Amino acid sequence: MTVRAAGTPPEEAAMASRRSSRTPLPRDPHDALRLENDVVGVRVWGPATQPTLSLGKADIWDRRWRGERQPLVTLEQIRGLAMKDELWRIAPAANSTVYDVYNQYDFPCPKPGAQLILGTPFGLHATAQAPAEDRVRLTVEGEDKSLRATIWVALGRALAVVEVEAEGLEPGDFWVRVYRHRDTILPGAPLDASLPGKTAPLDFEPLPPPTCWRNAAHWGIVQTFPAELTFPEGFSFVAAVTALGLDLDIGCREGEPGMGTPLWAEREGRLSHGVVKRYTPINEATGAAATARFAALPKSLTIVATIATTQDGADPAAVTSRTLESARELGIEGLRQEQSDALRRARRSARARASLHRRVLVAAAAVVRPRLRRSGGHYGDVPLCSVASTKFCFQDSAPWHGDFHLNEIRAEPMLTLGQFEELWPYCEMLHALLPQAQDNARDAYGLPGAMYPLVHFPLRCRGIAHTNLTWEQDMGLNGLITKPLWLYYRYTGDTEFLRDLAWPVLRECARFVAAYLTEEPDGRLHIVPTVSPEHWGLTAHFERNRDCLSALTLTRYLLMAAAKTARIVGQADAETAAWRGAAARLAPLPTHTDEEGTLWVDVAGAPPIEYNIPVPLAAVFWGDEVGLDSPPEVLDLAQRTLDRIRVWEPHRFYLDGCVRPRLGIWRQGAAVGPENLLLSYQAIRLFPAVPPDAEIAIEHFAAQGGFRIAARRTRGGDTRDVRIQSVLGWKCRVANPWPGRAAVAVAGSGVEVARIDSAEAYLEFATRPGAEYRLRPA
Repeated sequence: MTVRAAGTPPEEAAMASRRSSRTPLPRDPHDALRLENDVVGVRVWGPATQPTLSLGKADIWDRRWRGERQPLVTLEQIRGLAMKDELWRIAPAANSTVYDVYNQYDFPCPKPGAQLILGTPFGLHATAQAPAEDRVRLTVEGEDKSLRATIWVALGRALAVVEVEAEGLEPGDFWVRVYRHRDTILPGAPLDASLPGKTAPLDFEPLPPPTCWRNAAHWGIVQTFPAELTFPEGFSFVAAVTALGLDLDIGCREGEPGMGTPLWAEREGRLSHGVVKRYTPINEATGAAATARFAALPKSLTIVATIATTQDGADPAAVTSRTLESARELGIEGLRQEQSDALRRARRSARARASLHRRVLVAAAAVVRPRLRRSGGHYGDVPLCSVASTKFCFQDSAPWHGDFHLNEIRAEPMLTLGQFEELWPYCEMLHALLPQAQDNARDAYGLPGAMYPLVHFPLRCRGIAHTNLTWEQDMGLNGLITKPLWLYYRYTGDTEFLRDLAWPVLRECARFVAAYLTEEPDGRLHIVPTVSPEHWGLTAHFERNRDCLSALTLTRYLLMAAAKTARIVGQADAETAAWRGAAARLAPLPTHTDEEGTLWVDVAGAPPIEYNIPVPLAAVFWGDEVGLDSPPEVLDLAQRTLDRIRVWEPHRFYLDGCVRPRLGIWRQGAAVGPENLLLSYQAIRLFPAVPPDAEIAIEHFAAQGGFRIAARRTRGGDTRDVRIQSVLGWKCRVANPWPGRAAVAVAGSGVEVARIDSAEAYLEFATRPGAEYRLRPA
């Protein structure tokens, strides 16, 4: 709501409101305003004289790796060295191994695309605002001159659009340039000034310098990459631009410095755990630029840019040409209409959201971006597990090489908000990399099935690049990375997805873990060796490598999910039945007992330590074994572990975000996320961990079993207006929202379908697909 002074005309009040919402255009590209579709990302930033769009794409990677030069370290070798106490030969320290990619070279890694620079030499001030999530409005002002631009990214095309309105400009006051610097990761060069002594190896081929090109209507940049195993004929990308309906004078320059917009920051270096600013080498590098100048400037004009890679077609330049010509044929009115239609189709019909005291607390994205990725392709933007998004990359290297940490995955918040489509890129990535994981199982472990790595790089090659040899032995990884596949089915009931995409991955991963288990004299199945993520490392005689808690709970989850999937898709047999039996026979979760009682620890025989990730509580937040429906003695053990656990400060968010909500605890000052509001991995639970005096409403929240839920909680803690829609017609089990009181469930027809008395803890009732049910106190 806008408050205006008495007597102020409405239009002036509106203008004042818009001006007040403007902010200076960010100078630092790290702070840029962002726009994106499924594959293209744009950062908007820069000085008033050169507002800049950094164009990126989801698959621009230097995919080279040194695997062919690294000896394959097999499980058999690891066992032999551990028994001889000679692990130092491959792992001098837990996080420093001889054969890994960390700190040795800066690829595989994502690479930046190009800069689209709007030259406005008259500019004294530049402001930007985002009136909607799909566009940025830019204003550049000078003496009696101004330029306004509306910038947006097409949802259905690899296209960025800049609509320009000019006031008082002469031809020399505006130009448009496409620029790329030469890559700064060079043989023998320092990798990071804040990490002394780390230099790039001398024996790799640097990226060739970028080149520029032009024709009568288009201009742009080409960057090529050396051939490698994923793209044996070589890889390249082309960034191309056109102006709709204007006469152009286009010039190209190559091999010169100073043609791009300099990256600016108050301070450079490794600034925090995940922020690295290495701007100076890029600013000092040479580059290539294609610049368009205009013989006459109309009051309005439109600039259209696109970016394509070898993955889009063998000739990326031809792909960009077709895209730009199609845009020229449509014209700006056609492009606007196409975008309007795409936005209308892409809006969620039932958007999950929660409000706290009538203020939006959490909400699903309003728009589901149409999929533009090639099926089976290798892309670098996977929201579930990306350290950084490839399509927003603007530096030559990223934290941890911009890799995707497969040992930190949780899909539950995304699914609880009903963001099912957003999970698809991750699921497709796993399916695309299945042959690579099968190679790894065979070559490194000598076992059937598939074993996925600690980190995903979007490449296809023989075996797995050792990101870190020690942490590759975390045997919970297969369970962790495949869990979202099973959860997707549990929320959506999509049997076609389960059969065609999930089942091949679940089957091969279950085969591997079943073969990895070892039966010991106690009659139990044990996991040896296994490394706690990320603690202890490989130890002599595997003293700290037995029965990691996260590996046990996630292996059990995988075996049960795979066995259930086999039954659903009609593939149940003796092998899948054996998986159920193996899950039941797994070793117990490791504990430690002292004078203060018993608590869980990360590996068998280990004392409590400060943990990087709260592995001792993995049965709560990863394995779904422990929660508010667990037996009292199990909940007591979980609470005791939570009370005593010490977690490294940057990762303490796990406790508030993942563990406490599942144990019904909200800590003063903690954020409220989807799982504070709804849990469904055991019984459905409403508002399990929220501030005690909070007035909260949820709508369209999703629960396992194919349910969509709305409810309201009053300041006094009473739950009201509970509505459950059954999408799939599965049986519903709800923890009584009014403990100690009788409750009923009523169908939309008014027929009572379930009733419990005050002593019963759960309402259970059969449902029909599409039917809605209301719960209330009896």
